[in-house]
Amino acid sequence: MTAEDGESYEVLVEQRLGRQGLEVKLDRGFEDSVYCVYVEFDGQAGRVGFTAAHRQAEEFCALLNAQLARHSRHSIGEIEDASRTGDRRRRRNLELTYLAFPVVTADGRHHDDAMKEEFRVALLRAGQQWDQAQARADTRRHASRRDAFRERLGALLAGDAYRHMDDTTKERLLEEIPPLAHPPRGR
Repeated sequence: MTAEDGESYEVLVEQRLGRQGLEVKLDRGFEDSVYCVYVEFDGQAGRVGFTAAHRQAEEFCALLNAQLARHSRHSIGEIEDASRTGDRRRRRNLELTYLAFPVVTADGRHHDDAMKEEFRVALLRAGQQWDQAQARADTRRHASRRDAFRERLGALLAGDAYRHMDDTTKERLLEEIPPLAHPPRGR
């Protein structure tokens, strides 16, 4: 939509995802019946770096794309990566920090209110899926840290400095100390 058409440009839905550091937008496309979804990761790129922020944006964008695809009233296009360049020497344009995909209505017309509602529901569901995936990843990461700590403690206890200790005491230390150093999540 352009000012030439006599209409003003307006983003239909704009949502900042605080935990993810992403900004998600829905607006009308330039053709009738086309909407465009943007997942911007500029703020996140400044905190965690371009590559990590890009990966997170790709993951969230895929979840949102899948949630919107559940509705039969429209079709969903492929995710487009604005940062990709055609230059073989330079894989990414680090100034273009967004992903986008089109949503095309089946009847060839815009339905802003219905689309905004569907988008908000899809955004909520994608956010829930994201949170669950992050919680599982955090649990795995926490467990691997505890296991690595246990392994290092075992190597230490097997060394010369602790050879005077009996095996029962060493086993007890291996069982009791790692949970103290890395307590279970949520407790």
